[in-house]
Amino acid sequence: MLTLYQVEWCPSCHVVRQAMTELGLTYLTVNVPAKRDERQELLAVTGQASVPALQDGERVVLGSDDIVRYLRATFPAPDDAARHAAAGAYRIAAASPLAPPAAVARLKELLEQDGLAVYAEIGGAALSPRIDAEYMLLLVGMPGAAAKAFSIHPSLPAAMALPIAVFPTEEGSTVAAADPVGQVWLHGNAALNELQRFVRSRVEAVFARL
Repeated sequence: MLTLYQVEWCPSCHVVRQAMTELGLTYLTVNVPAKRDERQELLAVTGQASVPALQDGERVVLGSDDIVRYLRATFPAPDDAARHAAAGAYRIAAASPLAPPAAVARLKELLEQDGLAVYAEIGGAALSPRIDAEYMLLLVGMPGAAAKAFSIHPSLPAAMALPIAVFPTEEGSTVAAADPVGQVWLHGNAALNELQRFVRSRVEAVFARL
């Protein structure tokens, strides 16, 4: 039996769980304590306190990258692996032959045509010195959808704001957005989920025209 030592809030653990879902694997989850100095069971098995960690019989694999590589090399992918991968993708993306500044201009033009507003633009240098200077992060939303979200609950309009990144590639640019549906899962609100699906369909339509 595969055993995954993890915590639900860890992004690296999510990467491993997604790969295991794609592979159709059955496994035991051990949710470790939040404090590292209280993870005695994990330390006894792996010799370290960080997650994710995978135990497969006598073998222990540490870190999401190595775990995913091990799983994909060890277990065959079932017929529906690609569908699981598409459903679990953390972002939607499109390629553009334009350099980032021109791609941003084109993106803003298309967003406006579809009733989406750019609330903020943040350059890579303002985010981190390690990020490419041509990187641009746009915070995008649909004012009408935000108003409807407010009518559902005053705390919800922020869930309708969608970050879209534009960054350089050898062929031009990549334009990528976090899957907006994931944001409303945090609220567990069915009406908001339907509203966000509508916004997502608009964003996907824009990406298709880039």
